[in-house]
Amino acid sequence: RGLESELPQALRPEKFEDYMADIEHLVLRYHQPDSNAFRKIVMAPTSTLHSTTAQQLRESAKIARKLGIRMHSHLSETVDYLDAARAKFGMTPVQFCAEQDWIGSDVWFAHLVKLLPEEIQLLGQTQTGIAHCPQSNARLGSGIADLVALEQAGMTISIGVDGAGSNEAADMLSETHAAWLLQRARKGVLATPQYEGGQFEGGADAASIEEVIRWGTVGGAKILGLDQVGTIEVGQQADLVIYQLDDPRYFGLHDMAIGPVASGGRAHIKAMFVAGKMVMENDQIPDLDMMELGWQAKQAVKLLQQRSVEMAKIA
Repeated sequence: RGLESELPQALRPEKFEDYMADIEHLVLRYHQPDSNAFRKIVMAPTSTLHSTTAQQLRESAKIARKLGIRMHSHLSETVDYLDAARAKFGMTPVQFCAEQDWIGSDVWFAHLVKLLPEEIQLLGQTQTGIAHCPQSNARLGSGIADLVALEQAGMTISIGVDGAGSNEAADMLSETHAAWLLQRARKGVLATPQYEGGQFEGGADAASIEEVIRWGTVGGAKILGLDQVGTIEVGQQADLVIYQLDDPRYFGLHDMAIGPVASGGRAHIKAMFVAGKMVMENDQIPDLDMMELGWQAKQAVKLLQQRSVEMAKIA
């Protein structure tokens, strides 16, 4: 907070009152409450421990529920969250969020890698959700959330990609592949010999392809309150992706349908539909110039690099 006066006006944090007023304005203008909505506004401070005060966090939860929007933040990605919560509030991160009414079926957190047993129980009892980000967590060396334990406790599981700062691809299909492998690896690390009391050899049963697909579809839809998407059945929105399964990587599979998740890599998209409308065909998005988009992205990266140098000089 002491550095704010030294920052350019455009880079200074918003006042809490202005932030809440802006949220209300955005909800009134853009938010779609329907179960098949295309636009959702969410109350989403970066960190519940560091981005606001406890009083502001409680107030933001009250405002979010009054507006009928959901809440999201990052939590317990590393042990630093446990240390910070203990030092600042004398409790665990999840206990702190619970005291500020920041848990429940309308709340989901990214990461949740470092949780104590009592925190898992509390999150499960309140049906709080998780956006599991395995590639980001692995890249940063944070660890891997125990999705099996979280789901058994009662939590809703979804899959996310975190942000560009820790995930260079931001590719959901790669994320599901990583989730499948890393849940198994996580359990395998815990295996011990029988003579030391071990009861299992490895973690190959920790997550199936079907479970990972469910987390990435049904779970994500439930967390966002999109009851009419996430499953293929009569009456649901036709949000579908059809993959071409003739890639040599899939030739040896007993069931080629598991290929896009099990084999990893970029799968060829034959067609993609959103609410029944085709938005992609043969790996091409109609009327989108990929060369131009690539050039714009490179220019944006250059601009960010220039600004980072300027900010370093200010600091």
